[in-house]
Amino acid sequence: MLNPVRDWPAGDADGVAPQAWSDLIVRRCGLAFRHIRMPEVIAIVHQQMRAQSIAQESAYYELLSAPGATNGEWDALIERLTNHETSFFRHPPSFDALRLHILPELRATRPPGGRLSLWSAGCSTGQEAYSLAMCAIADNPNGLFTVWGSDISHQAIKIARQARFGPRAVTTIPEHYRQRYLVPSTVNGVQEFTISNDLRQRVRFMTTNLVEPDSFRASHDVVFCHNVLIYFSPSAVTQAVARLAASVGLGGYLLLGPGEAPHDRPPGLEPVIVNGLRAFQRRTARPTEVKP
Repeated sequence: MLNPVRDWPAGDADGVAPQAWSDLIVRRCGLAFRHIRMPEVIAIVHQQMRAQSIAQESAYYELLSAPGATNGEWDALIERLTNHETSFFRHPPSFDALRLHILPELRATRPPGGRLSLWSAGCSTGQEAYSLAMCAIADNPNGLFTVWGSDISHQAIKIARQARFGPRAVTTIPEHYRQRYLVPSTVNGVQEFTISNDLRQRVRFMTTNLVEPDSFRASHDVVFCHNVLIYFSPSAVTQAVARLAASVGLGGYLLLGPGEAPHDRPPGLEPVIVNGLRAFQRRTARPTEVKP
């Protein structure tokens, strides 16, 4: 993903100002870019214009900024603006906290046979979602749980659903997980690893936009959001964190990546230290939530 942030000089008077593009992109998906990367952003815009046979930048801007602008065109532009850098078990302290403390606590406080729900928000090509599933099934092989993986990129979600990864991608998976949940194969002389069926059937993927009100907001026991909000504008961070917090069920946890945690607590959640890691927990029921 391109580098984040904030202010840059006014744009060329003959075209759409970089600030105008920035404001539009922030409103639609929360992404913000450093001024030194704006030429790259504008070049990406022009690539998409050529793909759509649109000659004038102002016309393309009007197309995207019009009320009810086509989601398909936005999806295509967002695919060009983002990359899918990720890895399995990317932030080990978060997974240690999940494995050693959070999952055992949730199992102990849930009714027998209760299903856990875990959400990887901004899962990219699926490694974080599958990492959550490995932890959850190892904690209780016969337990009921579902992992939800979401990302704004349709292409990333397509790759996540295929559940196939190369040798370099799987090196960060602990050996005992690799032995249990990866199926090796060779395709056209290239080695790859597929997530096992028993794990895949517990993971569901979808496209969501964390700054749109109709994003996925079911009640979850664990919400992971890592290496996502660092690319957002400050206002988009506030908006996204509030929506993530609203999706945490009673007793559940929100874990944000390093540098992504807000200075104040997310709405309705309490800051807690879990295995030395700062996280947030919902300790009181939401107004519409019935206590178990």
